[in-house]
Amino acid sequence: MTSLYNPYIVIPFVIWAIAQLAKFFIAAIRNDDHFDLRYLYASGGMPSAHSAVVCSLAVTALLHAGVTSPIFGLSAVLAAIVMYDSFGVRRAAGEQAAAINAILDTMSKQRLGFAHPQQRLREILGHKPLEVSVGAITGIVLGLVFNAQYLTRQINWLITFSSRQESIIYAGVSAFLIILARIVVVLLQHRYRGSKAIKRLTKQITIMAVSVGMVGLMLSFAGYQKALYLGWRAWIYLLVAIGLIWILTLFGVFAKILPPALAEEAHTTRIRSWLPTKRRAKRKG
Repeated sequence: MTSLYNPYIVIPFVIWAIAQLAKFFIAAIRNDDHFDLRYLYASGGMPSAHSAVVCSLAVTALLHAGVTSPIFGLSAVLAAIVMYDSFGVRRAAGEQAAAINAILDTMSKQRLGFAHPQQRLREILGHKPLEVSVGAITGIVLGLVFNAQYLTRQINWLITFSSRQESIIYAGVSAFLIILARIVVVLLQHRYRGSKAIKRLTKQITIMAVSVGMVGLMLSFAGYQKALYLGWRAWIYLLVAIGLIWILTLFGVFAKILPPALAEEAHTTRIRSWLPTKRRAKRKG
């Protein structure tokens, strides 16, 4: 008898249900005064159910079909797009909905003759970077748990030494990361010369790139020389995961604080350009 069990559907669905329940309980703990049942099915909140689902799908495809399979490639690209959209476009839409609802409330209170809508816009659409990261980790961990029977081959592959060709590729990618980060830092510093906010951003980019890149070079050398346990493939992939989470966190934090900081610095610069300098004051005197 043919089994109707499809792990590419069942496992992501179960993980979606777990993530939504976790989202509901976390929201209930944060808001002791009332329960919002929308968290059982709606988007937004901690953790991101979208991220959990697509990451569990990618893990399932990896374990069932392998790293070179088309379905894993599609799942990985889909996961990246969905997670980027979660804290990008959808989060911006949620913030715009909150602003529109606030405007409508104000206009209704002021009795400007504007009919107050019966249905408010949904405000819980997107996610913060931390919510996306926790959702991704949840999907990866639960995906591994629900596919535990397929982990033996993968574990054996991860705890073997990298080939010399792989080690050379890892070293090249690590060096490229450091060089690319340096180029980005130079361009940003040239474009926003004298900006303290950009200086903080470039400092964080440098720390991240140098840390991940140097550790990557060290692990690549260990894999090339087959040096004890440091040559395992597992360390490289763990470093890649840490680097991706680090990049997403930096992007999420500075995407929120950088625009207002740059606007404030530009405003301060304009004010200073209007005020007379000491030299001008002396000339007038």
